[in-house]
Amino acid sequence: MRQSNTKRNKHKAVIYESANGITYARFRDDPTIPRWKVGGNTKGWIQGTQIQCPEDWNKFETIHPDFTTITNNPKLKEIYTKFLEEQLKYKTWEQLGGR
Repeated sequence: MRQSNTKRNKHKAVIYESANGITYARFRDDPTIPRWKVGGNTKGWIQGTQIQCPEDWNKFETIHPDFTTITNNPKLKEIYTKFLEEQLKYKTWEQLGGR
């Protein structure tokens, strides 16, 4: 099925987009086909930071602070602590008028 779909779309113009370190492709003139990942950091980034999401996060459906899970997993605890430290730097910077 995928091969016939590829042949059918062979001559369509493709647009490449980048969001959160991931490169996506989509057909320019066919919005019915959703964009797909083609490269980049497919693990994604922790929002508002330059920290990549750890592999451990792929084991969980949603990534909302679950402090029981975070405190019981040393790697998650370390990475979440780095996230909070980075967040504090940004908040301080904004308070100092760095916008």
